[in-house]
Amino acid sequence: MTEYKKIKVISENGDVKNILLEISTQYPWFVNIIHPEKWARRYEAPDLFSAFQTMHLALEKEGIRFLCIGARPDIMASGMSRNMSGGRKVYVIRQGEQADRRNIVDIFDHAPPDRTGTVQQQRDFATRWLASLTHRQ
Repeated sequence: MTEYKKIKVISENGDVKNILLEISTQYPWFVNIIHPEKWARRYEAPDLFSAFQTMHLALEKEGIRFLCIGARPDIMASGMSRNMSGGRKVYVIRQGEQADRRNIVDIFDHAPPDRTGTVQQQRDFATRWLASLTHRQ
């Protein structure tokens, strides 16, 4: 089963466009991107967050940024969220603080351009976050 969701993307020149995503709601997990210029790409992975990250990485190389929570640097998908929601739900994390279920969000919900980043920024933030928890103890 799948669902469709419109999200915004922004190009290097600042143009904002709506794109359509087809998102699996059960295993096997995938995200299909259907671009306004009528091309489509499919990204499959063990969970939706991994599929989204693969798509995010591929399109950022083309100068396209996603304006959704899945593109925020300060998010992290836990093992439990990957199992329970197929990776669709993630934690908004803060340096020095444990992940809190009150901060669980959907990766496909909107995020403003100033809150989004690259896949590498997500990885770097997660590394710093984990270190901040270790140093706290």
